[in-house]
Amino acid sequence: MPTTSIDDLLSIDTLTGLVKTFADQSDNRSCTTLFARYARPLLPAGESVSWDEVEYSRHLAPVSGPESPHTRAKRLGVRKRGSALATIKVYKDLPASHLFLHRAPGTNVQDAEAILTAELEDMGNLIGNTKEFLAANALLGLIEVDPVRVPGSDVVFRVEFGVPELGVGGNTGRRSWADPDTPIRSDELAKLKEAYKNQSGLRAEIVITEPRVEGYLTRNKDVRELAKDALGLTILNNLNGQGVNPQWALLGGLGFRFTDGSYKPEGGPITHYFPDDHLLVLPNESRLSQILGWAEGKVFVPGGSVFAGTQAATGLVRELRGTYAYAEVRTDPMGVRVYAGWHGLPLVLNPSAVLKFKVTP
Repeated sequence: MPTTSIDDLLSIDTLTGLVKTFADQSDNRSCTTLFARYARPLLPAGESVSWDEVEYSRHLAPVSGPESPHTRAKRLGVRKRGSALATIKVYKDLPASHLFLHRAPGTNVQDAEAILTAELEDMGNLIGNTKEFLAANALLGLIEVDPVRVPGSDVVFRVEFGVPELGVGGNTGRRSWADPDTPIRSDELAKLKEAYKNQSGLRAEIVITEPRVEGYLTRNKDVRELAKDALGLTILNNLNGQGVNPQWALLGGLGFRFTDGSYKPEGGPITHYFPDDHLLVLPNESRLSQILGWAEGKVFVPGGSVFAGTQAATGLVRELRGTYAYAEVRTDPMGVRVYAGWHGLPLVLNPSAVLKFKVTP
């Protein structure tokens, strides 16, 4: 984005806007994108968020005669839930020599604004990776944060949403999708939709899964029978491993969405946000705001541009929501420290409307 000076670039609004932009990478952040588009926004006033899990009645209302009194119906079952918000905070020290004497990445000239923008992009990516980790695990029913799962964390954090889970094998009557002979299209998907409808009272319409499951589908003999018609041939020839694939929309009446987002811990292997051999079942998009929540808490930053002068650091405190970024001057050694973070939590407000299914034993 165009700027006129580094002073302008280091304003709170610009820094926060850039971090938000860089944290939005929909091709690697499918779960965060789902929450961003459809979740109900929650704006807690304090350090924690509270919400209600509502259980609607599913039995029949009794039939009465014209002169009979009304039958009393039970009030909605409401379970009060609450949790502390997750806090993601990072900073970088940028010495003056790094900003004003080094070449900007990919150029042959010094450009302090380009150097700072690249560092902000990296910070935005770090924050976005952790938000996707939280969002994916919320959908799967359990957020667990500790120094092992998220290296460098100084808190142990656990939120369990109670998302129901099904599996295959044993006496479940469901067969492994890894077996090419399993009748996925003609039998297993119907069982899955029935199980979801029995559990939630809603029609299953969206499936979120990962590329290994897509591989099972493409190798499955029952699914490949679709190739006998023109639509089936289109499906098998137009696969992709990211996001929404319209060619899969008619497979058993379910729209399959594939997520292959990953991160790489320092010194560790590539790790996918979504576990192998799993899928999630959800209802129509129009109902997702009743099922998913996205809480963003208050954060406080110095009012005005701290870089512009020392008086700004002692000025009024400014309140923001969720994402923030600001900078301050460092004098020993001379340079700039840039802070960025996010304060919030992805939520599953109605766990019975989400079904977690493991397609292999």
